[in-house]
Amino acid sequence: MAWSLFIGLLKLILAGTILLYAVLVLIALRTAGTPLKLDWTDPPISVERLLVWLGVKGVRAVLHALKAMLDVLEDASADVGEWLLHHR
Repeated sequence: MAWSLFIGLLKLILAGTILLYAVLVLIALRTAGTPLKLDWTDPPISVERLLVWLGVKGVRAVLHALKAMLDVLEDASADVGEWLLHHR
């Protein structure tokens, strides 16, 4: 009983941490990116900034790759449409 309560609480804390991280990344992405500023006198804040910066870069890379894939699919569907119109 106590073990399952502990595991449930641990899952809740993990989910909250992931949600907080996602919100920080989205806010940083929304505010035109964040320049990486590291302060070696305060390592926890520097690690947080580094993780948010990496998250922003990761989201941008995924969105860029997704746009490139969708552009290729758009061109391919236009070519198929032209082929169908000419071969009726």
